[in-house]
Amino acid sequence: MLKEDGLAYQVLVLVIIIIIAAAGVLINKVIGKNGMLNKVAEVETEFGKEDVLEKINYKVTQKFIELNNVAKENNQNISDLYNRDVVIEFLKQNLIIVETHDEEGNFVEGVYDIDVSKLKDENETQNAGTFKLERMEDKDMVVYYNENNEPEQIGELQIQQTI
Repeated sequence: MLKEDGLAYQVLVLVIIIIIAAAGVLINKVIGKNGMLNKVAEVETEFGKEDVLEKINYKVTQKFIELNNVAKENNQNISDLYNRDVVIEFLKQNLIIVETHDEEGNFVEGVYDIDVSKLKDENETQNAGTFKLERMEDKDMVVYYNENNEPEQIGELQIQQTI
């Protein structure tokens, strides 16, 4: 009888050790470096990047529609009222973009800082990095810079609109 009780205790201790080890693995899978919580945070950041581009393009499209209606009312050509310079000025006036300056305080041509707070809803979180609007060849690109200042092109500002 004593031998069976000793065996039962050993089995019980072994089961407890296995349960503790399994709990440790599970906790690591949830909150560890490559855990689910970190993966969710990465997905939210990716969504935020695309969201910034989408919201800027939405505002640009709204401006296009507004100016297109004005052009129709006044029998004008939309190209007389709407172009890249108009879009950039519109984004500046609405404080969505601000001029970028170098270390000496000089304006950097073709590069603007994007004020994400003007685009985000109150309940949305802000990315740790920064966004810029950069002129690249004949396109205006939204670029995300992470904490290490590494650039990632998010997409093109949709200035050319179709009716």
